[in-house]
Amino acid sequence: RMKSYNRDPQMCWECMCCVKICPQQAMDVRGYADFIPLGASTIPLRGSEDIMWTIKFRDGSIKRFKFPIRTTAEGTIVPDAGLETGTDDLKSYVLFTEPASLGCEVPTIKK
Repeated sequence: RMKSYNRDPQMCWECMCCVKICPQQAMDVRGYADFIPLGASTIPLRGSEDIMWTIKFRDGSIKRFKFPIRTTAEGTIVPDAGLETGTDDLKSYVLFTEPASLGCEVPTIKK
């Protein structure tokens, strides 16, 4: 079975986002030592509630475990949390929901 590979490993952050989101399980990766021993490989299977990780060890044995991916239901997050958004001015120094999310006034910067 043909698998994909990282063409430029120096650009990889090792976050495994590409592996977790792939719907075809097209990537086998060497995992981190904190959950996979040296020589083992892992293939994640993403569901709507969790990711099932399949670990294949050097001796051929396989272990599977699930890890939740969300704490809120998909599509229910309110990006601005109901707070008033700041400004549409891209050159402004305030962030998306400031000053409402700070609970205080934003200091002005003297130029």
